[in-house]
Amino acid sequence: MKRHLLILLFAFVCLSNIHSEVIEQDYTETTGQVRLDLTYTLPMKHGLSMTFFEDLRLDLLPFSTATVFDMSLTSVTLSYSPIKYVKLDIAYMLKTLGATAKESAEYHWSDPSNYFKHRVYGGVTGSYWFSNLKISLRENVLCDMRFDYIDPRTTNKYSWTMRHYLNFSYSIKSVNLTPYIWTELANTLNANEYTLKNNRQYLERWRSAAGVKWKLVRENSIPVTLNFFYRYDWGRFRSAMLVEDDVYITTRRKNEHVLGFGVEL
Repeated sequence: MKRHLLILLFAFVCLSNIHSEVIEQDYTETTGQVRLDLTYTLPMKHGLSMTFFEDLRLDLLPFSTATVFDMSLTSVTLSYSPIKYVKLDIAYMLKTLGATAKESAEYHWSDPSNYFKHRVYGGVTGSYWFSNLKISLRENVLCDMRFDYIDPRTTNKYSWTMRHYLNFSYSIKSVNLTPYIWTELANTLNANEYTLKNNRQYLERWRSAAGVKWKLVRENSIPVTLNFFYRYDWGRFRSAMLVEDDVYITTRRKNEHVLGFGVEL
C-alpha cells in the first residue's frame, strides 16, 4: 500500500511539472509600395475644420509577384485650433484590405468583415515658426478595433498605440515649394501578454519621410498642392497562436520603401 502511494505521488509530481512550450519564430521581409493620396480640407468657423483623406496603396515590383492592391485608407478628421500654435484632432479611419485568393484561403477569410478594420484616434499638434522654417510636434493615441473572429486569448479586440511625430518644413515662397522631412515613433500600450517584449510594451514602428510640396496658384480657382515623397517604414509586429498546450509567437520585422504622390485641396 505504501509503495502504491509513493508511485501515485511521483506521478502527480511529474504531471504537475508539465507546462506549455513557447516556440518563437522571427523573420524579416522587405517590401515596396506606391501610394496615391487625396486630401480635402474644409475650413469652418471658430477655428474648426474638417479633413477628408483617401489613400490607395499598391504593392510594387519586384517585391511582389505583381503590382496588386494592398489596401486603401479612408478617414475623416475634425480639427480645432484654439490658438495659432495648437491644433486638436479627433478622427475615424476605415481600412479596406486586399488579399489574393491564396491568402484568403490561408487565413480563412470567409467572413467579409475580415477585409475591413476600423480605427479611431485623437491627438494634439504644437507648431512654431522661425521665419520660413516650421517645426511641428504631434502626439496621437490610436485604437484599432477588430470586429472579425479573433482568439481573445492571444489577440486584443481593441489595440491601443501611442505615436510621436516630429516634422520640419521650409517654405520657399518665391517658387511655392515647401520641402520637408519628418519622423515618427509608435509604441504599443496594451500588447497581449503573449506578445509583450521582455514582459514590457515595445516600439512597434519607426517611420521617416522626405518630400516636397508644390502649391499651384491660379486666379479664381481652388488652391491645389501637389505632394511628392519617399518614405521608409520599419516595423516589428508580434503575434501569438495557441496550439493545444504550446504557444507560437511570431515576430515579423518589416522594411518598407514607399514612393508617394498626393493632391491636397
